Amino acid sequence: MFTDTPLSSWEVLSTSVLVCTGWTLAKGVYNLYFHPLAGFPGPRWAAFSPWWKTNLEAFQGRNLTEELFKLHEIYGDVVRIGPNELHFSKPSVYHEIYSPKNRWSRDPSLYHVFASYENLLSKMEYAKAKQRKDVLQPLFSRKAILNLQHLVQECANEMCANIEQHIKEGRSINFFKAYQCFALDGITSFCFGTSMHATSEPGFDALILQAMHASLSIMQPLKHFILLKKAVRAIPENIASVLDPTLKGLAKLLTMLRDQVEEILAHPEVLESAPHPTIFHELVSGENGRQIPPKLELEDEAFLMVFAGTDTSSSTLAVATVYILQNPQVHARLKEELLKVWPNLQDIPRYEDLESLPYLKAVLKESLRLIHGVFSPMTRIVPKGGAEIDGRYVPGGAIVGISNMFVHLNPEIFPDPYTFKPERWLETKTDGNDSLDHWLVAFSKGPRSCLGINLGWCEITLAVANVFRRFDLELDGVTPSDLTWKECYIPHYNGPDLKLIARPRTA
Repeated sequence: MFTDTPLSSWEVLSTSVLVCTGWTLAKGVYNLYFHPLAGFPGPRWAAFSPWWKTNLEAFQGRNLTEELFKLHEIYGDVVRIGPNELHFSKPSVYHEIYSPKNRWSRDPSLYHVFASYENLLSKMEYAKAKQRKDVLQPLFSRKAILNLQHLVQECANEMCANIEQHIKEGRSINFFKAYQCFALDGITSFCFGTSMHATSEPGFDALILQAMHASLSIMQPLKHFILLKKAVRAIPENIASVLDPTLKGLAKLLTMLRDQVEEILAHPEVLESAPHPTIFHELVSGENGRQIPPKLELEDEAFLMVFAGTDTSSSTLAVATVYILQNPQVHARLKEELLKVWPNLQDIPRYEDLESLPYLKAVLKESLRLIHGVFSPMTRIVPKGGAEIDGRYVPGGAIVGISNMFVHLNPEIFPDPYTFKPERWLETKTDGNDSLDHWLVAFSKGPRSCLGINLGWCEITLAVANVFRRFDLELDGVTPSDLTWKECYIPHYNGPDLKLIARPRTA
């Protein structure tokens, strides 16, 4: 018989726990034996529940990609790393998944963490992302970069002036921080017409970069726990900066971007007085009947540009500097080549002259190969109807990906892959699938490739040229073993301070 007697709190709790446990077990059994991906090999716990990956990244703090190398040694070319996710290891698969012909959506479980509202990176559907990319593309075209290269050179000049101040004070230079400041000033000058002047900060200790470092370090928990992400982002910047002083710089940056967005939306005519076209010129123009994005989306887009344009370039430059200075022959050959195109220190060459230097380009390509651009697999959702990947049928709705590292560290493409060898880029064909350029995927490939590739090349070219032409350099106790990174989608440096000793060159 039924009774009207209400359940006690303990009975409600017990029933809830039993229901949740039963549902979890039933779902796990389905995932293991009846899921469309049940036939693919991989760890049983990964197939059973997405908590396998959550535990690995959020609780153990381990890098997923490092674990993937181990798993592929055990299970072969394709591994099931989640109830609905596959990872591939053969480099040829990279060009299948990220083919220019594919219009596959991104996986929201990865990309949601990059936006409070929505931006180019977090637009999951191809059509929406293409529409936004087409709007911004003119600003990042090669022609636009060549016209505005003076902005990057000004940032390089400011960075070198700070290095000279270090020399006068008898201090070594934290070159990773210097490069971060350079990249931050470059992207803010280019995208918003306003430099943060981080390169002028004493010791290159910019508060904004400290805040960016702190926010990246908690990316994995935010990725796996959406409610935690919402709670953290709901905290006002002024309160967050009191709770954690390292976030003061981030509050300053957010305030600058929000003020700029609000002013532009209220008074679009202010764009006429900008020193050059900015991303807001493109986003709020309303040309061809385009709808102007809402305020929060404009802020998100601006914030993404800062993060995406800072860490990638600075990490590449850090890798380049360590390996150049660790290899005397590489260092000597690079200086000799730079001297030919830049004989007089006062006559700074243009980007076009520097990018044509074959050995400098080879050094930069090798640096990009070893930093990878992005660590995490850039996951895609197989469209309805499924697809054939690496000769295997993968059902629609499955999540697939391959980390850049499985391309860049493949010994059949790059013999002795962990060794810095710029010469490898001078000894091979320069076109077709047999070219090493075909396998350099640091800026990704296909329809979702990096929007800022032209700006990135300009920044790393001008930075290396300026630093190695203007100064005689030596590492201050740093070795390649110090280059350690945490996987936060992009590589997030977590090693010791990277310092060098510089002396100005007079000729």
